[in-house]
Amino acid sequence: MSGARGQPTARDRLMLAAIAAAALAAILVRVPFLDDSLWYDEVAAFMGYSLDGPWGAMSRYFSQANHVLASVLEAASVQAFGADELSLRLPSLLAGIGTVLAVALLAREAGGMPLAAAAAALVAVMPVAVLPATEARGYALVTLFAGLSSACLLRGMRGARGAWPAYAAVTALGAWAHLVFACLPAGHAAWLAWHAVDAGRAGDAGARRRALSGLAAVAAAAGLAAALYAPILGQIMRLRDEFRALDGNEPTLLGPEGLAMLLSVGGSWCWWASLAALPLAAAGAVAAARHARLRKALLVSLAGVPVALLFPTVLGSWLYARFLAFAVPGIALLLASGALALGARRRALGWAAAVAAYAAWGASLAALGPRQQLREAVVLVAREAAPGERAFAVGLPDDVHAWYAAAAQVEMPGSGPYGAGLPMHLNNPSMRWCVLLYPRALADRRAQLEAAGFEVRASLPGWIDQGDGEVLVLRRR
Repeated sequence: MSGARGQPTARDRLMLAAIAAAALAAILVRVPFLDDSLWYDEVAAFMGYSLDGPWGAMSRYFSQANHVLASVLEAASVQAFGADELSLRLPSLLAGIGTVLAVALLAREAGGMPLAAAAAALVAVMPVAVLPATEARGYALVTLFAGLSSACLLRGMRGARGAWPAYAAVTALGAWAHLVFACLPAGHAAWLAWHAVDAGRAGDAGARRRALSGLAAVAAAAGLAAALYAPILGQIMRLRDEFRALDGNEPTLLGPEGLAMLLSVGGSWCWWASLAALPLAAAGAVAAARHARLRKALLVSLAGVPVALLFPTVLGSWLYARFLAFAVPGIALLLASGALALGARRRALGWAAAVAAYAAWGASLAALGPRQQLREAVVLVAREAAPGERAFAVGLPDDVHAWYAAAAQVEMPGSGPYGAGLPMHLNNPSMRWCVLLYPRALADRRAQLEAAGFEVRASLPGWIDQGDGEVLVLRRR
């Protein structure tokens, strides 16, 4: 609400202050994670794409590790501030802070300033929003542009000037951040087409015209995204089989990643932290059933989820829970509407439910630990290896350990993709130390190492990839 002459009321100013406080809280919650060791995907993406500057990121695509916009921004950040954990993660951190404001804008379209303040306060600390904003990947950018995209669509449907060009721009940038973002505008297109038909049947020419304008904006966004991807479209097409579930080890809906997708509704991939937010989600669903404006905003902001689920169920592809980053603004909106609905019945009830979710989310983040301790593994070898003792690493296709080996001035050659060259190191008696990444996935290589006399000196856990982020340091007897 605004005053008689369009000036913000005292309540509006209070809500704006609450949103600003949420943005500050978002910084404070995310900063402790920024100095963690980089993990496999972060290093692989930087060394493969961002290392040669923004154009290197824009013009090369030989693996799905390249989240192009994120790679471009990371390259620029490193050129400005040098290469370290913070500079690589800075674009994601800024996107995470911006997400608080984007979600507030979306929630304002859905129900006004109180809902905007509540949604901003929740997304500031939701683990599914916090964690992507603390790693050098494209998921935080996806969340940011998803919130802005859905907000622009809602503004366009009520006739706000400039909403459709803004929609096309932010949606194209979201698709440039990650290909799976395209599920959201695809869902938007389906919703707009249905709305256009429904408005035509009802004889509402204005609503039909706005829906058709929205479809044109989706088409414009697709054209802009194609232009951004133009330097690498051919390379993406050559890798099209990589998007299909052909190996048999891809994530499935009936598995840990599918469970994590379901838990995301509670704002966390940790089951007990997600369950703590269940009362908010349930109350939000009830509120949406009663209020058309909120229901429309939830349908719009979550429209990409059914589209994404078609990939593993119908199209023979695969999906990780973190790929649904475009749904985070809608989840924040759902939980915030639940908090307000409970508070409308009894203020203490709304506060209690929100505080319970906050406490569980905070506890889950505090207990999480590092994603993958590459840095710590290399430092341990550098510290404990005796003169003349050499080290090597075994991992996936990329020699990501080289990032920290170079920093620690430790000679540590790799062993080829998936340890294919391991026998060469085992036959060299000077090779006394080994850093083994993803030991569960490379169980056969671990068995080879142990058969050659290597013993585990340290097991460094990591929660990424459902706990597969563990790194082992082994020493030959």
